Amino acid sequence: MKSPQATFDAKTIRKDFPALTYCNAQGDPIVYLDNSATTQKPQCVIDALEDFYLHKNANVHRGFYEWGNLATQAYEGARKTLADFIGAEHVEEIVFTRGATEAINCLAEIIAQHHFQKEDEVIVSELEHHSNMIPWQMQQIKRGIHVKGWQVDEDGNLDVKQLDQLLTPKTKLLAVTHVSNVVGTTPDLKNIITQAHANGTMVLIDASQAVAHLPIDVKTLDCDFLVGSGHKMYGPMGSGFFYGKKELLEALPPYHGGGTMMETVYIDSFTPAAIPSRFEAGTPPVADIIGLGEAIQYLRQFTWESLTAYEDKVIVYAEHALQSVPNLHIIGHPQKRTAVISFNIEGIHPHDVATVVNDHNIALRAGFHCCQPLMRRLKCNGGVVRASFGLYNTCEDVDRLVEALKNAQSLFKL
Repeated sequence: MKSPQATFDAKTIRKDFPALTYCNAQGDPIVYLDNSATTQKPQCVIDALEDFYLHKNANVHRGFYEWGNLATQAYEGARKTLADFIGAEHVEEIVFTRGATEAINCLAEIIAQHHFQKEDEVIVSELEHHSNMIPWQMQQIKRGIHVKGWQVDEDGNLDVKQLDQLLTPKTKLLAVTHVSNVVGTTPDLKNIITQAHANGTMVLIDASQAVAHLPIDVKTLDCDFLVGSGHKMYGPMGSGFFYGKKELLEALPPYHGGGTMMETVYIDSFTPAAIPSRFEAGTPPVADIIGLGEAIQYLRQFTWESLTAYEDKVIVYAEHALQSVPNLHIIGHPQKRTAVISFNIEGIHPHDVATVVNDHNIALRAGFHCCQPLMRRLKCNGGVVRASFGLYNTCEDVDRLVEALKNAQSLFKL
């Protein structure tokens, strides 16, 4: 592997993403600002998918022919690539899923089976996507545990002092995001994890919005579990993963039953396989996982210092530029913001804003962003407009957005 690039040129990087060459009927090039929902894919990822289906389309594991061996090598190679990328000590600590939602649902069920008793507690922050709330609420219905909310302040920051009050001897798990998909809040995870562990509480990190933007080292964080989504880090849809400390995963039961997840099977019993196979029942999304591995290799060509410095520069530029739009209000002012800015314009519904800027070939998302509790806390009952950034976005993209927003105000005669 080549040494990571110390410089960062987003305009050159854009050429790696074929979708970004799209222009609308008016000849306007695409400004894609919906990266929190999904990222565009570099040509190398598209090529990896095509190569799999053309040259090694076979199921993984136990195929003793050339294609089967090639598919297995590429699939397990992606596991090693991901383990290295997030600093996992053991490759078997990586479990592949079809996305972060499936990963959290799997963990919620198997953790609950092994660790939860009636009236045990799970703390969930108000920053969470519904995917890191509802699975725990389902366990509340199923097993009689108690889900407790960790509130944010009006700027979208978590109150660490409140965590002390929430943690009790019955608190078995804390679920918290690495980066908010609405306001970009980036909590001090190391401090939070230390605080939770001092109480004997496990910590699950939803890193779906972080993996493409921030360096992650699970050993340094000392988190117990961490989940991610491949399609938010320039990989294919249908790919995701969870990490768990080896000693914790080895104690947990399977989630799905079927092929691969078993060691021996009798008509009335079975023995689970070792990790990670225990949690990967049936045919996995082989091509998508191989594509995820390729996406990680693409990201690894850059140093984190250059990537984060560049993205931080664009976010700071966007915060200042958006303030030039009359009656625009940025939602939340977190102490550390990563990759996301949400806002509203007085007198224009968020859906109308997103629709009008689409006429300028600018892709934004508007609504609740699967974060209804956070919306209520921030008094955004009609939703918000969200601009979310990737490594190929530029300050010129921001300028195009600002111009389109001002045109929207003219259209609505505001």
